[in-house]
Amino acid sequence: MIERFPYTGTLPERFFTLVHQLYAELPYKQKEDSSAVLRLFELESERNEIIVYMDHQQIRLVGIFPHDGREAHFGFWETTDNLPLNRQAFALLEADAAKRGRTSITGPLDFNTFQRYRLRLAEKPSWGAFDREPINPCYYGAILEQLGFEQKITFESRCIRKEDIPAVYSDKKLFLEELEKIPYDFVPVTPEVWQQFESEIFELVQHVFGSNPAYKPVSREQFNMLYNNAYAQKLCPYSSVLFRHRASGRFAAMSFCHPNYQPLLLPVSVSPTFAQDYPRLAKKVLLAKSVGVHPDFRGQGLMNYLGAYGMLCFQELYEEVIFCLMRSDNYSTHFTDMLPYESARYALFEKPVSI
Repeated sequence: MIERFPYTGTLPERFFTLVHQLYAELPYKQKEDSSAVLRLFELESERNEIIVYMDHQQIRLVGIFPHDGREAHFGFWETTDNLPLNRQAFALLEADAAKRGRTSITGPLDFNTFQRYRLRLAEKPSWGAFDREPINPCYYGAILEQLGFEQKITFESRCIRKEDIPAVYSDKKLFLEELEKIPYDFVPVTPEVWQQFESEIFELVQHVFGSNPAYKPVSREQFNMLYNNAYAQKLCPYSSVLFRHRASGRFAAMSFCHPNYQPLLLPVSVSPTFAQDYPRLAKKVLLAKSVGVHPDFRGQGLMNYLGAYGMLCFQELYEEVIFCLMRSDNYSTHFTDMLPYESARYALFEKPVSI
């Protein structure tokens, strides 16, 4: 029996323990900090009506109804492989969406794209799971499709193997040769630089990703919950960079990269640091995570130059690279189009609402 209740400031303990139960037998774990989730709900309740659907044993689902807009979202969805139970839960969600005049339901989306969203669509790739990669039991996509959801936006991650790295350098030779000639200063992203320019970084991120589908701006507090000094400590200071336009002094582009720390199996409460944990990695894999160009500076090839900047140190420090979570129709995919790669695919789903 599905219980439906509005969020009024608290969540039941079972909301969190279900996650541990579902992922206990899987080769990757879903890391979830209950205190951070509770704070997130508190912050987002100011701009969303939030309804929780649970049976306290096999499924949890959250309906998110923004105060502005015609879309509803679902998020924080975790479930056993039980289609009838999901039919019940999603029927309640759809009824609530119809009652509120919503035209569609999109998800999974934990409030916004800074938080967890998307499903991974296939069996796990050879790398297992990298930091903050969407992970889920393999039956999740099939359940959504049987409930009438379709893929709205697709994404992919691409891993370039060690033996194919020389081809990257051959393919990008021109950008490497021209890198020092472009009218930009390169500011390596160290913890000290992050602290010095945190306001500018926050603004740059909002501009870079502001036009992406499903994007919603977040408060500085919510941004700092994820992107803070601890985040800066885990970045690779040799490949992470800000491009500053020499003439105007404005930050024009960003590339935030760090090693794949997942093989270290650190506890949820422990944030890795490059200084301490990079040397402990038996295999050094670079994650190209948050890469983009301010709209005012697009059309100058800066995405390729960001990649070339990372290549300056790559061969000394890493064996492989994963370009993470690129939207399938985004320009960023072109950097690796002509190279051999292993890919993983993800999707954000949508279903129209019958009013």
